[in-house]
Amino acid sequence: MSFLAGFDARWQDAADYLEALRRDLGEGRRLDLLPGYLADDVTSQDGARTLHGPEAVGTAIAARLAALPGLSLTREETLWAASAQNAFAAAQRFQCVGRHDGAGLYGPPTGRTLRYLTMTESLCASGRLRAEWVLRDEAAILAQIGCSLEDGARWRLSQMPDEASEAPHAPADPGRGNDDAWGHTLADLVTRIMGGELSLIARHYDDAAELHHPGAVTGCGPAEAEAFWLGLRASFPSASFRVAHLLGAEEPLSPPRAAIRWSLAGRHDGHGAFGAPTGAEVTVLGMTQAEFGPDGLRREWTLYDAPGVLAQILKGRS
Repeated sequence: MSFLAGFDARWQDAADYLEALRRDLGEGRRLDLLPGYLADDVTSQDGARTLHGPEAVGTAIAARLAALPGLSLTREETLWAASAQNAFAAAQRFQCVGRHDGAGLYGPPTGRTLRYLTMTESLCASGRLRAEWVLRDEAAILAQIGCSLEDGARWRLSQMPDEASEAPHAPADPGRGNDDAWGHTLADLVTRIMGGELSLIARHYDDAAELHHPGAVTGCGPAEAEAFWLGLRASFPSASFRVAHLLGAEEPLSPPRAAIRWSLAGRHDGHGAFGAPTGAEVTVLGMTQAEFGPDGLRREWTLYDAPGVLAQILKGRS
């Protein structure tokens, strides 16, 4: 696609537009450009809340930039596909580095350099960002500033708005995604794993598969992949799992790749990654991206907001 209908002609394709978003808003501190980038009904959802409108989204961007001066986002992956004549959906992955020299978002400044993974999905239409889903490795951030997961969850809980204050409109719908076979392959694999077919991991993961999970935890191979997915599912055995969006691509000089956004909604009624069951109602927003090789899935990146999930458990228990 050489031109996006409804977008300024200086952006030749979706990748060019997304790079401008990263450069101007993620790194460049061009908050004066927010009105030109954000739709009037923009929403931004992370693991624990949904922000509604340009003012709320802009305030959140400013808070992160204030806490982490000099924040840099190095793009590792971009997958995108048109969702309408004048719109596209994109999944991205970034390595983020910033020095915690500002107060606010993570408490008093510690002066420590923070390195963490961020995964996003964006819906852009008619030249504006309409909806985004953002997952940062908050567990890794907390560990680097010397804060426990539970303390971070309790702080997050204190910041959670009451349900009554939430705006009534839902995020814009990017649709199901593109029809690439690799996106469907990843979606089917994770859906079946979360449905209890853990034996699929040994059959479909490369023996040396690289794994990247919340808390900056890295692993290798099917056994460690099974431990991760089982620990999550065991915490919420009766919860409903759904893949909301998928993208896939197979391009020259690149391995087949895929990205999915998923949710796990239900009760914390099992023993697993989040301790003894509490019965709390929880919604886990997750993203998984993968690369495939001749021996199966060879790299996997999965994120969910661990302190955000724990905050929901603590809220339901109180």
